[in-house]
Amino acid sequence: MKKRNVKSIQGRQVVPNPIGPECIRVTKVYDWVVLTNRDRNKVQIPEECFAAIEDARHEGNTITATCSEVAGTRSCDFIGATPANIPSVPGAQIVSLAFHVHIRVQFFCNGAPLPGCNFVVPVSFMDEVILCFPEGTEINCNIFDVQCTVVLNQMLGDMVVLDVTMCKDVQVEAEVKLEVEAKFCGPRPVIPIQEEGFVCPTQPFPQQCPTFFPTTNCLCQGAAEFNGEASILVFEDGLGGPTTGNLDLTALVCDQCTLSGSRIQVTYIDTLGPTPTPTGTPDADIDQSFTFTANDFSQPTCVTNAAGVVTGLTVTGTGVITPAGGVPENASFTLTLADADPLGDTATLLITGATSTVTIALTEVANPGLEVETGDCDRFPG
Repeated sequence: MKKRNVKSIQGRQVVPNPIGPECIRVTKVYDWVVLTNRDRNKVQIPEECFAAIEDARHEGNTITATCSEVAGTRSCDFIGATPANIPSVPGAQIVSLAFHVHIRVQFFCNGAPLPGCNFVVPVSFMDEVILCFPEGTEINCNIFDVQCTVVLNQMLGDMVVLDVTMCKDVQVEAEVKLEVEAKFCGPRPVIPIQEEGFVCPTQPFPQQCPTFFPTTNCLCQGAAEFNGEASILVFEDGLGGPTTGNLDLTALVCDQCTLSGSRIQVTYIDTLGPTPTPTGTPDADIDQSFTFTANDFSQPTCVTNAAGVVTGLTVTGTGVITPAGGVPENASFTLTLADADPLGDTATLLITGATSTVTIALTEVANPGLEVETGDCDRFPG
């Protein structure tokens, strides 16, 4: 791109402004969840309004109703917390919260407001949620959306049913001081004031619950895709062996560099026709079709070349395999990807269940159409 000749700004900007360590006071987020509640609440119709509704109905008129949130009435109360006692998430607490909002209800007769039929009722939800809530932190919760509908076909005498959906945001926070690499954005650097005398001890900050928030970013990521005819090994209850059929495999590991962005889905059809072709060999005549879905992933092990470039990865985890005509069963898996262009891509998936074992070994040469991509995760992009 051709540089333009631009005059430099004239002024007193002569003080150096290098990047260096700075201490900032910020609100640290220790945990963060979004909750959604939907419930039907029976509310009392005022006596005057109920009489007007009954009179209008007896005269053959059409009754409709609306409900909406009253602005400025959202509130959240912290009730208490108890230890969760979950071995896999040490430091977790079961936190009880109460959410409140006021709802305005209005009835109409043939589209016109009914006299005395504009009233406000309170609606509350109680929630219990597992949070990282160490001593010294505070709960910051708020309601960010409320939707309401009047269920007219469920009027119970002088009661009307409201269908209310409430969306809430809950954060565990504490004020901390952090040292960061930064530079001042003001016209001059701050001049520190040196103080002498008594030195106060440093104040410790609450310790983070490290096992479940924040989630650990991946160091590498990968993907594999194949759809076509393939030869694999399938055993069920000790029977089976090599089989050729249609394989549909999709694997994403640490998509967007987050472990939660991982998925593996496999569908294998033993024969391309509607029924297996008999061969006279008992093991070979078994329908070895199956599906597999992964539901839990460990952090992948990255493979790099001499230049430090990611060329492959291995990831393990658990999922569910469902044999043809069988019942779903829990299984463990190991997926290994190698990205070696051109024509050097490989993908190997080993699945082990209580009664089923599967070995899928694909190469770009033997399985044209196999696509494998792996790469580094830049967790702090510029």
